Amino acid sequence: MMHVMLFCTINDFPAYDNLSGYSVKVHKACPICKENTTSHQLKNGSKIVYLHHQRFLQVNHPYQRLKKTFNRHQENDEPPIPLTDLQILEKVNKVHHVFGKTSKKSSTSSPWKKKSIFFYLPYWSKLQVRHCIDVMHVKKNVCDNLIGTLLNIQGKTKDGVNAPLDVVEMKI
Repeated sequence: MMHVMLFCTINDFPAYDNLSGYSVKVHKACPICKENTTSHQLKNGSKIVYLHHQRFLQVNHPYQRLKKTFNRHQENDEPPIPLTDLQILEKVNKVHHVFGKTSKKSSTSSPWKKKSIFFYLPYWSKLQVRHCIDVMHVKKNVCDNLIGTLLNIQGKTKDGVNAPLDVVEMKI
C-alpha cells in the first residue's frame, strides 16, 4: 500500500485565492501580513495599492532610507510574525460558507472566505508552507503589464486617465 502526501501547492496569485480560502482581492490581501496589511484604495482609479513593505528589508538596506521613492515615510517597523498553525486553523474553522450561486457574501471583514478542502487532510494545518506562489507566472504578469503600459497597447495598458490623478493624490 502506497501513501501519497501533498506538501504544498504551486500556483499564481488568483489560484492562491481559490485554493487557500484566503481572499487576495481585498484590502488585507497580503498572505504574510494578513490583518496587518497596509492598503490604500486610490480615489480616481479605484485600485487597491499595498504599502509598508519596506519592513521586510534588512535594517541596513539602502532602500530603507528612500522615503521620497516610496510613500514619503521611513519605515522602521519589524515584519509581522506569521500566524501559527493553530491560529490559522482557528480562523478557518470560524468560516462558514455555503457554496453555490445562491450564497450571499459574508458581512464580515475577514479575508478568510472559505475553509480550504486541504484543511481536511490531517497534516495540512501543521505544514509551515502550504501554498507557494509561482514566480514564473508573477514575472510574466508583471512583464505583460509593464510592456502593455510602456507601448500603450490597447486593452493591455495599466495607465489610464485616472493614473496621473492618483499619482498626484498620493503625492509621488
